[in-house]
Amino acid sequence: LLKIVLLLTTLVFNPLDTRPQIAIFKNIHDTNYIYSYIEDFTARTFTSLSFVRISLHDNNIDKNLNYGIHSKLGFGFGFNYSIFGFNLRYSPKSNSVANSKYGETRSLDFRMNLYGRKFVFDLYLISHSGFYLSNPQEVFGSWENTGFYPPRPDIEVFSAGGVAQYLSNNKKYSLRATYLQNEWQKKSAGSFIVGTSFFYTKYSSDSSFVPTHGVPIEYFNGYKLNKSSSFNLGINGGYSHTFVLWKHFFLSAGLSVGPQLSYSTVSSANVNQNSCSGFRLGMNGLIRTGFGYNSRRVVVSLFFVDELIVHNMAAGDVVSYFNPGIFKLNFAYRFALGKPIKILNPKYWNFLQREND
Repeated sequence: LLKIVLLLTTLVFNPLDTRPQIAIFKNIHDTNYIYSYIEDFTARTFTSLSFVRISLHDNNIDKNLNYGIHSKLGFGFGFNYSIFGFNLRYSPKSNSVANSKYGETRSLDFRMNLYGRKFVFDLYLISHSGFYLSNPQEVFGSWENTGFYPPRPDIEVFSAGGVAQYLSNNKKYSLRATYLQNEWQKKSAGSFIVGTSFFYTKYSSDSSFVPTHGVPIEYFNGYKLNKSSSFNLGINGGYSHTFVLWKHFFLSAGLSVGPQLSYSTVSSANVNQNSCSGFRLGMNGLIRTGFGYNSRRVVVSLFFVDELIVHNMAAGDVVSYFNPGIFKLNFAYRFALGKPIKILNPKYWNFLQREND
């Protein structure tokens, strides 16, 4: 065990000569448009707000059940080096007034971004328990708005998956500049994006997702949905662009959408109603937007990433909209390293970077 620990320590901290690394990165991007600090260590502090929305739309009656989590402001720190990024976030406990209004949510939210020159990967794993009904005025026959929402502490959601995409204009356009803060987009540029996505999503509750009291309309043809899972595989395409103003200020926006194939299973809280499963069609979408200030050392940016997974459920004429997203305000500073961190050295990950000869 000691030998393994020593070996791993050597791999991580044993420095390499930087000259072959510089040769690999010399001509892979247009320096008139992009200045790369991928060999610098980019440290950041940030404030973030993540959210999850679930909307179950009944096409027969054209009504929604909308559930959300009690989103809490988080604070954290992180770094980027090479194509890798890491963030650690902490959310303090909410006060009793906020918990009374939205209910209490217990959350695990893990996200990872691997942004190469040509290929980008957005991966996540999230788990939330404790939701609230966000549109009670539409669901209940009579609803007096007191500022408090009906809590559903029994609803739980688990989702894992990611998006892999290819940037066509990878020599002149950088997503890293906005979202990882380890590059500087010096001139306005954009790129078409194509990719694929995979998601597994599971909803569950102790009782029916449809409230049992005070609901005048029969949702889902009376099916008492309390569990649902789906495997979703899709393709997507779109466009992203960054506008650079006065050299240091930027505004970035991108959208990609596409179809997907889903395998959906549902079950009912009513033991007399059978479980259902089957393949269904759907769609997936990804929005990235951001703006801020970029310079040699200091970066200040605010960005928003929002994913949408849509599939037809196996029971009734019901469409599920699953929508996780995050807002993040970053303050980043770049440190020049004398020698690279070996195991994270960009040299070892050039298959994500290098242009074809």
